[in-house]
Amino acid sequence: MVGDPEYAADVAEQVRESDETFAARLADSGLRVEPLTPGIGAVIHGIDLARPTDTQVDHVREIFLARKVVFFRDQGHISSDEQMTFAKRFADIGLAYGRQHKLAETTQTLDDQPEVLKLYSNEKRPFSASNWHSDVSWSDRPPLGSLLVSRKAPPVGGDTMFADSYAHWDALNPVLKEFLEGKRALHGRGGRDEVAHPVCRTHPVTGRKALYVNPTFTNSIEGMDEADSARLLAQLYAKMYSTPEYMCRYRWYTGSVAMWDNRACQHYAVGDFWPHERKMERVTLVDPDPEHELPFWQDASGERHYSERLVTETEMATPVGAARMD
Repeated sequence: MVGDPEYAADVAEQVRESDETFAARLADSGLRVEPLTPGIGAVIHGIDLARPTDTQVDHVREIFLARKVVFFRDQGHISSDEQMTFAKRFADIGLAYGRQHKLAETTQTLDDQPEVLKLYSNEKRPFSASNWHSDVSWSDRPPLGSLLVSRKAPPVGGDTMFADSYAHWDALNPVLKEFLEGKRALHGRGGRDEVAHPVCRTHPVTGRKALYVNPTFTNSIEGMDEADSARLLAQLYAKMYSTPEYMCRYRWYTGSVAMWDNRACQHYAVGDFWPHERKMERVTLVDPDPEHELPFWQDASGERHYSERLVTETEMATPVGAARMD
């Protein structure tokens, strides 16, 4: 638990051993890893995202899985095509909000590249999306992750914070873990229940368990009294978002790039940069393996319990408040 010196020493030793192992193996690829915190986040130096070698891609993939979010600096030269090409080394590319069939007319994408979402803010268009969340958790098949490029960073502010969902789960007491394992949370937009996801989500690659609820898209815990569910979620959020040991914070510069794993972390874009301009462009990563794409909880016997869509596919593909796109 946080605050326990013996626990902290054990974690520090594990991180040192892991970092030393990485450093030794990365020598042949020219990469250098700069951890941002002991548990989450790392800056990867020594790579050009426009021309990565196969060995570098393999190492980035390993670091990505271990650190949940990785950052690259001085990549402002990469084009949108090169951004997508790099992303495709790790996953399939989805549309801006996952596998929806069409984009809403109001969605801001590059004119000839619907896969690239423009997240632009300025004095006349204030940033208004500051909230903890895992991308598109209202979908039955939420994206694996995202690759975000800073095309123009504000002179101050506009950082992004990331929180470790593995640590959130690990920190729960055994009684609460036992209560939550096997339970599902209802996620959706605008208060509408659209999908039931496991509260305890098993990562399909690492096998680790993550706490998969967030205050932006999670409405309630299935099967619980509304008031009891609200109290429990509030208790979880209070712990999740008040523990800096489980977080990292990244200061953006023009040309910086972030790639994060939605299955293992959540994020919060800090909206403190008005009236300055901030231009970000995001590509959505979709798991190419259908068995991995659908969130699941794996019980002690090895059986997988998958998420369930609660609305029609057309409703899922239609942004809340937008007309149906038939």
